[in-house]
Amino acid sequence: MTPARLAALGISLALLLVAVWVVFIGLPPSAPAPTNVASVPTPSEGGSTASLPATSQASLSPGSTAGPNVTAAPASLDPLLKEIPAHSVDPAQLTGYIWPVKHALITTRFAPEAPTAGGFVMIDGISYHDGLDLATHCDDTVRAAHDGTVLYAGRDFDPYLGYQGNAAAIYDRLKSLGRTNEQPIVVVIDDGNGYRSVYVHLNEADVEAGQVVVAGDPIGLEGATGFASGCHLHYTMIRMDGGWQPVVSRLLQFGYPPLVRERIDPLDVLPWGDPDAPQRLQDKVNPPSPTPISSGEPSIEPSPSATPTST
Repeated sequence: MTPARLAALGISLALLLVAVWVVFIGLPPSAPAPTNVASVPTPSEGGSTASLPATSQASLSPGSTAGPNVTAAPASLDPLLKEIPAHSVDPAQLTGYIWPVKHALITTRFAPEAPTAGGFVMIDGISYHDGLDLATHCDDTVRAAHDGTVLYAGRDFDPYLGYQGNAAAIYDRLKSLGRTNEQPIVVVIDDGNGYRSVYVHLNEADVEAGQVVVAGDPIGLEGATGFASGCHLHYTMIRMDGGWQPVVSRLLQFGYPPLVRERIDPLDVLPWGDPDAPQRLQDKVNPPSPTPISSGEPSIEPSPSATPTST
């Protein structure tokens, strides 16, 4: 057999072996797809949370160094909470604020509160009252605490409170129960500095959406609309470019989205030494002058001479 015939026979045999391998064994497997890449839902503009897991009501990191921190988030939520740093200044650096009610009594502070007592956000795993309650008397004038633009005035205010998600379910439930008018009358103002001021429980609102106000302008009357034990103003400040805080879990059943923008303590912003501040705060900044202490002994004055003297 010639060399050429031998070469052709070798090639034919090799092709036959390859064909048998493919038919009875199959092609070699391709490289497996990576399995360690998590699928992370991306919120749309306006903050949809449709794909958030049910654990989102757990304590989360607010993603900002400003204000009180909350406990670490589950790893599955971390990508949702990592954002660029806030561009607004820290609360202690804010200027231009005045007291929205003059000479008020502070009845409830921005402080921890039992979940059943009206707390709204979770900070460090604890339910917090998210604002400052200021009481004087019914129908007292409520003023804009800062220059700004009115975003909303009325009872359907939740969409303006900085939720990550849609708050429409809150009102759908109230409408189905015929309880829409049980909501408080609220004014929400964009302060133009990354913060919003929220004025709650008004007896009436005297401004409209789109209206520009300056600090001190009347915006409504102090009242007790909504779930209030008496006439007062609940004043809340929201850092709209701050971190996310969890809403207390008992509210989720009523349609509240699980996350909301950072609430800050108004006492870190409102001027304590202002003449319109509560007197106790003024006294901390400018203590009253001490009362002179008397020795307790009557002063002795020389008595007039019994016999007039002549010159």
